Amino acid sequence: MRASKHDEILLTMQKKNDLTIFDLRTPLTHSVKSGYLIISSFLFFLFLSSPAQSQEYEHLLFTSNMLVEGRFYYGFLYAQHIELEGFDSHFPVFEINLQQETYGKHRWERAFSYPDIGLTFLYTGLGKSPELGSAYTIFPFINFPLFRYKNLSFNFRFGLGVAYLTKRFDRLTDYKNLAIGSHIDASINIMFQTRYKLSNRITVSLGGGLQHFSNGSLKLPNYGLNILAVNASVAYRLARENRSITDRFIAPTEPFSAILRHSFDIDVGFALGWKNMKAVLGENFMVYHLYGNTFFPVKRKSKWGFGLDFSYDESHIKILENEGAVVDNKLKIIRPGINAAYMLLLSKLGFIVNFGYYLGGEEKSNGPFYEKLSFQYKFSKYFFANVMLKVHWGRADYIGWGFGIHLEQFYGKKIRK
Repeated sequence: MRASKHDEILLTMQKKNDLTIFDLRTPLTHSVKSGYLIISSFLFFLFLSSPAQSQEYEHLLFTSNMLVEGRFYYGFLYAQHIELEGFDSHFPVFEINLQQETYGKHRWERAFSYPDIGLTFLYTGLGKSPELGSAYTIFPFINFPLFRYKNLSFNFRFGLGVAYLTKRFDRLTDYKNLAIGSHIDASINIMFQTRYKLSNRITVSLGGGLQHFSNGSLKLPNYGLNILAVNASVAYRLARENRSITDRFIAPTEPFSAILRHSFDIDVGFALGWKNMKAVLGENFMVYHLYGNTFFPVKRKSKWGFGLDFSYDESHIKILENEGAVVDNKLKIIRPGINAAYMLLLSKLGFIVNFGYYLGGEEKSNGPFYEKLSFQYKFSKYFFANVMLKVHWGRADYIGWGFGIHLEQFYGKKIRK
């Protein structure tokens, strides 16, 4: 019996690596089953190239979208504390990065309008200050296009990594350096830029943004360093651009995922932090943090909700005792809080921002409000790992590492599975 046209199209399906791969010339879309990857607790952005829903697809463009870019900055140190005003100066910053344009290999790439991902090395002499020294940093980044028109785009870039600063605070040899208390620090890069594609090989850009160095109060003092700078760059494509470069691949949806369904998520986690306060209080302290977040999906890439926090900071006992207070019950230093929460979702990786208000606690020197910045990676259906930065009005309090339980609750019309 002669096969129908529908059957002939189905025969274009190929089986490769136990996944169903489709010829891009067919209009059909199907789904594949999820796999999973193991979490790394530090450089989360290295997983941005890992499969969304662990689905793998072949596309001709995936091998022709690598660029190398050189960038020159010129800026100054922003003195957010009066103790840092003596370091005010203007100086250059140099960067080189390797980046890849995304084309829809993973579902989150389409949701974020096909951003660029890459790895950057950055160097600055910090104004040749004898107290601050120099800074070397390496960080992965993601560059989101906010607006596109032909060869022109306006982007937002965010990078997070690790930095090495050659000078740090020392009470004998570098007592003026109240900005950084450790050689190894976190590096945060935030930038808005305009990019223009001159040719198939060359792309140029102009931008401005912030480079931040801090250790998250792992070792005091830690006022941090903030560099505000403008920049210009030239990027060169390593391989000849595919003539179908504008082709975007739409990843297939999973069975029944297009059916309207209602759900909310409950995340309960625990984080452990450490504060080196020998320079201030003469010893180190542990911080224990229990939290819960409830999220309601707004779009595929965003969730809004609320949360609860309970933190136990051992340093609060020492602070209260130094003020002459008697701490007869250590449970009194527990600081409960309630917060508003937002999650930006990229596949199994979530970036979470919480703005909260303390409901209690004996030690109140940080004020009634707090913020939390977290990266949360869901490495299985029910469990996640996270890194959290606790902040009070922009001043880092501590960094916590932990794990948690994820539950998804459906409501409304029963969903067929």
